[in-house]
Amino acid sequence: TAPPALGQSPGRQRRPPPAQSPLEKVAAQEELSLPQLAGRWFLVGVASRCSYLAEHSHQLEATTVTVTILEGQSLAISTFRKLDGMCWEIRQRYLPTQARGRFLLKGRGYGSKVDVVVGETDYSTYAILYYQKGRSISVKLYGRTSRVSDAVAEKFEQRVRAVGLNEDVTYYFPQYGFCDSADEFHILDGEL
Repeated sequence: TAPPALGQSPGRQRRPPPAQSPLEKVAAQEELSLPQLAGRWFLVGVASRCSYLAEHSHQLEATTVTVTILEGQSLAISTFRKLDGMCWEIRQRYLPTQARGRFLLKGRGYGSKVDVVVGETDYSTYAILYYQKGRSISVKLYGRTSRVSDAVAEKFEQRVRAVGLNEDVTYYFPQYGFCDSADEFHILDGEL
């Protein structure tokens, strides 16, 4: 046998390659048209193993998102939702990556970046987006109205199962009580 490489002890094995990120298996929408993605969307459902979401699912608030295209390829995302009865606007910016349909949301602090993939949309009724922070993945279903068809809901649930999540961690949002705006004192820039 060959002697161990410099800096390695005889019994030490090489580390296996890192496991594939769940998001790498997700295909982005082909030929994604950002101008068609722009506009107002309603958050219909989310699948996530987030413990906060599980503990507070009975307090979910109707949520809308407005997508604006900046400088050609970045997405400015304004999320409107109630917190403690007040309407808030959370502003985020999704930066384009090398791959079409994939974006990066930079948070504050180490390890707080979120990878975003526009997985599927028909632009006029629904959009399914995937979010990954660390090894944790979540899937969100947006609609142009607060209700989507059964066929779209089933498609969303299939995509949820495909990334290893299930109905136990899938939550649907209220279809009433939306915020359209927030005053200047209730605007947050950054991560949701």
